[in-house]
Amino acid sequence: MHNIPTNLAIKLTEREKELVSRIDFNPSAGGHNAVSWQPVADAMHELMLSLLRRKAIPEPRMKFFTDPAYSIGGHGLSRQQVFEKNGTCGEAVFRHGHFVKYLHYFIYGPDLSQSIIDDFQQKIADCGEPFTSSDALSVGDSARQITRARGLNPSDAAEEFYKLALDCGLDAGDARLIRDRVKKMQPSR
Repeated sequence: MHNIPTNLAIKLTEREKELVSRIDFNPSAGGHNAVSWQPVADAMHELMLSLLRRKAIPEPRMKFFTDPAYSIGGHGLSRQQVFEKNGTCGEAVFRHGHFVKYLHYFIYGPDLSQSIIDDFQQKIADCGEPFTSSDALSVGDSARQITRARGLNPSDAAEEFYKLALDCGLDAGDARLIRDRVKKMQPSR
């Protein structure tokens, strides 16, 4: 049976909660400069090191960042390797403005409402074991319906459903089938 978590946010220590309170998870809206970003970067770095030390980040979320097989459109590179290719290596990645979205995902999971997450998880649970590629197509169709009914942007929703499928224990291939079903939706007019 798939290990489907009910609460996707990870448990944080008191210190980690304090660090999270100092992080601007939407830095493009904040108008940061090098000076104002420094405390945010410091908090991100310390938080990430703490999460790694505790092994608090679920394995699928780490693979989403570190494994090239989980990086759709990454041209054979993981998301981490893309940072490195662009000159940001090692722990410096944890301070980078573009890393904030990954940190958010590590902590909170996919950026979908709880009701969408619950509906999606139920669809996967209803498939039973073993989960097959035809199940992935069916769940992908359900994700399309949810996307359409909730007026979500198909491109953004596709990525979030991909992350959610990984969090629900699906392999990268089945998660990608679900993602692709949503991504190929025609935009609403």
